[in-house]
Amino acid sequence: MFFIMRKMFLFSVFLLGVLNVYAAPDCNKTLILNNETLVKNLNETCSWMVQSPNMTTIVLRVSSLLLKDPRDSVLVLEGTTLLASYTNIDQSGDLLVSGGTSLLIETNFKGASSSRNVTVSLRPQAGGGRFTQTGAVSLNETGFPLNDSSPVYFQLLATRGQQAQILLNDSNLLPTTQITFYDGLQPISKNLLATQSTYSQFFPITSRSGSLLIVCQSLQNQEFFSGYFKSVPSGCDMILTPPSMNFFMQRMKDQTQCSIVQVAASKNKGVTSFRIQNLNLCPNERVTIYEGHSQYDKQIAVLTNESFPVKPLIYVRTERGFLLDVHFNDSECSNKTTKLVALSGMYSQKAACGKTLNSPTGIITSPEYPGLYPFNAYCKWQLPIPDNGSTFIYIAMETAALSPNHTLRVQDGTGRALWQFSGANLPSEDAIVYLNKSQSFVAELIFDSTAKAGQGVGTVSSGFNVTYKLLKCGGLVTLSNGSVGVPEGMPSGEACIWVISLPRSGANNSTNIIEFTLTHPKVSSNSSLTVLDGGTSKSKTFNFGSKSTQKFLSRTNALWVKMIAPTRINLSYNTYSCQKKDQCNNGLCLHPEWKCNGVDDCGDMTDEQNCSSSSSSKTGLKTYLVVIIALMCFAFGVVLTIVVPAVYKRCRYPNYRHLQDLMEPTVT
Repeated sequence: MFFIMRKMFLFSVFLLGVLNVYAAPDCNKTLILNNETLVKNLNETCSWMVQSPNMTTIVLRVSSLLLKDPRDSVLVLEGTTLLASYTNIDQSGDLLVSGGTSLLIETNFKGASSSRNVTVSLRPQAGGGRFTQTGAVSLNETGFPLNDSSPVYFQLLATRGQQAQILLNDSNLLPTTQITFYDGLQPISKNLLATQSTYSQFFPITSRSGSLLIVCQSLQNQEFFSGYFKSVPSGCDMILTPPSMNFFMQRMKDQTQCSIVQVAASKNKGVTSFRIQNLNLCPNERVTIYEGHSQYDKQIAVLTNESFPVKPLIYVRTERGFLLDVHFNDSECSNKTTKLVALSGMYSQKAACGKTLNSPTGIITSPEYPGLYPFNAYCKWQLPIPDNGSTFIYIAMETAALSPNHTLRVQDGTGRALWQFSGANLPSEDAIVYLNKSQSFVAELIFDSTAKAGQGVGTVSSGFNVTYKLLKCGGLVTLSNGSVGVPEGMPSGEACIWVISLPRSGANNSTNIIEFTLTHPKVSSNSSLTVLDGGTSKSKTFNFGSKSTQKFLSRTNALWVKMIAPTRINLSYNTYSCQKKDQCNNGLCLHPEWKCNGVDDCGDMTDEQNCSSSSSSKTGLKTYLVVIIALMCFAFGVVLTIVVPAVYKRCRYPNYRHLQDLMEPTVT
């Protein structure tokens, strides 16, 4: 770049000399700018000196550039510095900003050409300007003309081979004002890096190339900002703006701090999921991950050379983006083991997890289900409560496994927690949560894996699959005795669900189970009643037979009951306290009918122990008696099949033997 600039400078000096020799004596013109834009046709060979008021800079925009002769050229200089050289390549729309109050434009046209057209627009701007290598950048509130809505431009050029970086450190901006940053010197949409405003958290903006453009729009009096511009090593800092891409960072030498900043191109309300796929750090090196663009934002994790492999996805709000702050310490690295690429990863944008649930019943799952859910996720499902009597929300977890500090909870619209689950095992009871419609007409299901991780990336698990349902009747019952049934006036087909839950343990190491009775004219398999022996919808179903009234004992301290209107079944229950001597070895209450019935009802064979001797002495037969009886039965069978028919024939046919002999054929 330096070599090219040097050649261009020498060429400009040569061209100026040529123009001084061959240009008309009266073709050295001066253009004085005021607060308005000047549009000027430069269709003759001439030297144009452009002057603007004090404390301003000049904005030059090429409106049209049509040069037919290959020898035609237009040069723009500030002092002895060549800012631009235009030839027969169309560069209409090109933007240039001066660093001071004057510019020199040299036009050199060869031959006559009626189709030649060079038009530029020129205007002064209060503030802005052109900066090189390093320096303070500011926009002063006192320099603005009133009611001037024109943008203010800053063009920053880094040292050769480096990138331009600026960090704003102070501002007083109105909400309507925007500061936009572009890679390069032109306001091209595809080169947009970031947009900041009065509510933005400032962070370092780094160009991809060696230059950067700042555009300030909708400025008014009393507004200002300031920052510091510098040249930074190439490849150390980068800004990622596409909606999805793979990225990597090469290792930097010495003790260097670098960064990767992911910025949303628009105010997207979704989430950005990213994963660090490879991490190659030396001792005392680290990568700090933030949700946001600066070190003042929320810290998600700190990674070191002991953090690999880093597998979980990480979620951040797309409007916030993320920052990877990388600290290199090359002195701690071994040349034999150090890899050129320090880290690599990928990210993509997607719709936010959670939504408004428009159906009174349905299923929700953790993000990325059935795979591992992401770290730092916050998902909200809103369930409006219809004005039709619904007062409960039923939650049944089909699968559930959450890492420590990660939760699924139900809250009302005010944020008051109503129920919460965490842990790696399914709950022993389904949840039935009462909804107070006088306080809120919406229920919210919140999944939260945003707990601070500290070192490393927090562990994640397989997540959940949950069935929810709004109920008009039912509930969680915890009284030691009572009854449940469908209330009067409940619409036909409406389902009522109860979970009856007693304290698991009683006094003196006793175990509580439930004794219950059903009353109904007839309870059959077609009844609109379901009772499950446990606290969840996956518990074992009771078999009631056909009796209208019968007592049953549960296996645990919980029952799951579902009735569908207009059934008139009533379930009454009491606490059955099972003493230590009546318990299985595993603590389950041993029901009287379980003893020695040939079925392992306890689950640990306690109910089938010590059964052989007692049972045989009462109802069994000795082995030798069984053998004797079997032989006697065999002999009796022989008598019945052989002897009895023979005797019968003798008695009925006295000449039976003689007749038989006559019937036999005679052999001759």
